[in-house]
Amino acid sequence: MSKISVIVPTHNNQDTVLSFAKELIDACETKISGHDYEIIFVDNNSSDQTKSYLARLCEITQKVKCVYTVADYGFELAAKYGMTISDGDCVITMKPDRSHPVAAIPKLVELWENGSKIIIGAKSKGGTNPIFNGLRNLYCNILFSVTGTKTMKQFTDYCLYDKSFVKTVTSKAYKNIQIRSVINTLGLSYMVLPFVPSKAAPQASFSQKYDCAMASMTTYPKGTIRIASMLGFLCGALSLIVGIVTLIMKLVMWNSFSAVLPVTFLLGGLLLIISAIIAEYISSICQRFDAATFVKEDERINVPNNDRKINR
Repeated sequence: MSKISVIVPTHNNQDTVLSFAKELIDACETKISGHDYEIIFVDNNSSDQTKSYLARLCEITQKVKCVYTVADYGFELAAKYGMTISDGDCVITMKPDRSHPVAAIPKLVELWENGSKIIIGAKSKGGTNPIFNGLRNLYCNILFSVTGTKTMKQFTDYCLYDKSFVKTVTSKAYKNIQIRSVINTLGLSYMVLPFVPSKAAPQASFSQKYDCAMASMTTYPKGTIRIASMLGFLCGALSLIVGIVTLIMKLVMWNSFSAVLPVTFLLGGLLLIISAIIAEYISSICQRFDAATFVKEDERINVPNNDRKINR
């Protein structure tokens, strides 16, 4: 019997986590009853009652496992950390705030059983703000022109990954790269499952959307920084030329304008060029830097300690 691992990162979800967990357990018991399952909650240092609610769930059933972290690491890092302690034949990642429908899990599993290794939940047009949708498409097109890598315009964190891909995405080479970026970088094929999020689901804040956009942009540092450095060199060169011309004009027509103008252009040009050089160094460092996994546990429940050494 194959096993399904459902990973649910949480952070201050006391209002929805219990009802969500009940619905999720019912779906696993009845809708995908032909499979064994485990539900792994990775709590990002909640300050409300979420932790105590999760502990109560763990007492009720061994199928529910919990890991408490010492800080808020965000959805993706928490989800990846959950993958490292899962032992399912596939992994489903989702949020407990009703933005990801539990009812679609049987369809995800069906697509996986039919051979799909990666299934991406994508918000249908009916579930997105048309203005934000247009801005997102524009951003994805700009990102593609900068990095040369096609992005998933409707990607959400509601996904199913086969254990073969889980092994790849949690490996040393890719553990700190966005999952969607790993898929694109390796040119992996994937299925798309459209869904309409619940109207009661909270909308991501501007800050969260901005963080996600910048994470996508900086995942490919060479392309992004190369554009910035080229603009720096170009603007710096133009500023130097204007500075030299205005300096000559100042010497010929001393009283025509202030001496501050050529000095400003000359210094500005030099600073832009220096900034561009620094950007190139940053690009080189980013390509060679092997960052460590920063997730640290505080406590785990129903998870054997020998699954993974706790980072204290």
